[in-house]
Amino acid sequence: MFQADAAGGFVGGLTSLLRDNPEQAGLVIGVLVFAESLAFVGFFVPSTPILLAIGAMLGAGVLQPGPLLLYAIVGAVAGDAVSYELGRWMGPSALRHRMLKRRRRAVARARLFIRKAGMLTMVLGRFTGPIRSLVPLAAGMLKMPRLRFQIANLVGAILWIPVMLAPGYLTAQGLGLLPDGMLEPALAGLAAVAILLLVWKWRRGRSASG
Repeated sequence: MFQADAAGGFVGGLTSLLRDNPEQAGLVIGVLVFAESLAFVGFFVPSTPILLAIGAMLGAGVLQPGPLLLYAIVGAVAGDAVSYELGRWMGPSALRHRMLKRRRRAVARARLFIRKAGMLTMVLGRFTGPIRSLVPLAAGMLKMPRLRFQIANLVGAILWIPVMLAPGYLTAQGLGLLPDGMLEPALAGLAAVAILLLVWKWRRGRSASG
């Protein structure tokens, strides 16, 4: 539960920061999505509860979509591009990195899917949970042509960001019907559920790749 508590504290602090400084929301979400999309780094960024919370803040009118969506998409594209270039540079030696020891099967599956489905794998890879940052890394290891990769990278980011924000946004729209004083506790409960789900998926992924 320590991981869930730490993630919950991080998400709670972030939502407070954004609520007090809404003009910085675009930059903050861009940096966070960039970090989440980076190979090796993305394992430690709780993007699901973060995007759920930001979607809820959009739905509640605390934040405005405008530049936020643009920053988020740019961050996602840039993170995957860096992971791709890292894969090209490291090649098969990336599999010997200590942080990938438990995820070699996941990387192997990503490489197999890329060989079979090509660009489509890059788009769908955005929706594969904690291992999504491994998909562009595998594409780089396989030397997928840069233009094909970047096209799929952009399309995937444009689809992924709204899909991840939508549950929080729609939930907050419905929570607007709650009595005064109940909105924040309800959002905190939703964030806690998302964090627990994330931890469960992460542990299941480690067990499957171990």
